[in-house]
Amino acid sequence: MKKAVWLCPPLMAALAAWIFTLLGFTPWTAVLIALLLVCPGIIFYGIVRVFRHPRGFSPETIHTRGMPLDLLAPIYDRYCPIIGLGRAFRLETLRHAGLRAGEYILDIGCGTGVLTRLAAHDVGPAGRVTGIDPAAKMIGIAKKNGLAEGSRAEFIPGVAEHLDFEDNRFDCVLSSAMLHHLPPDLKIKCLSEALRVLKPGGRLVLVDVDRPSNTAWWIVLWPLLFWSFTEGQVKGRIKEMMINAGFSSAERVGGWGGLLGFWKAFK
Repeated sequence: MKKAVWLCPPLMAALAAWIFTLLGFTPWTAVLIALLLVCPGIIFYGIVRVFRHPRGFSPETIHTRGMPLDLLAPIYDRYCPIIGLGRAFRLETLRHAGLRAGEYILDIGCGTGVLTRLAAHDVGPAGRVTGIDPAAKMIGIAKKNGLAEGSRAEFIPGVAEHLDFEDNRFDCVLSSAMLHHLPPDLKIKCLSEALRVLKPGGRLVLVDVDRPSNTAWWIVLWPLLFWSFTEGQVKGRIKEMMINAGFSSAERVGGWGGLLGFWKAFK
């Protein structure tokens, strides 16, 4: 039955693409629109599982009021490139981070650890990169892939709102497409914790759902205005969140696909 559940997203996408093709869209446009419609559906399914079927998650998953992605773990590495969050997106994140050899890096909400392993390569043998995630299945895949690649990255279970690290430990904290998985109060706690564990002069590099830059995105994603997890972000309040968390300043340094924003703040 669990395996059958994963047939639903591709079937939904295929059906939607077929309908849009009948309406006159080109095949590629129909597929893109279908994927954009299915993505929010998967998120909604995850929310339902969190609140109605908590036992659907691995028993090792750490409790959080955020949204762990155990359910997406088996397809996560294939799903992300399809929606434009592949290797190029990870490299753009690291370009903004400007990692240097020997630095200590924390990746909050690391998922299957793709960005974490790339960061470990950038800081070299003298550096140290740690990825945390509450989803046990994500951490399991991250460890497995890291071992297969011979990566020096470390992966441990953890939640963004209570970082189990001492003050002033990291040169850079990364947060990639994670913030929208948290309710409003936990967003502030997450950012406050990132500030606490950063060394003086250290930086936070965050990329996440931001205020859409074009009308097409508003047409597809307007329902996110009515979900507390994403409302503030699509209204353009990420900078306000960072300031409320204690950062003295925050700057939007780039964007991705008209929906995601790259943000940078220093301690």
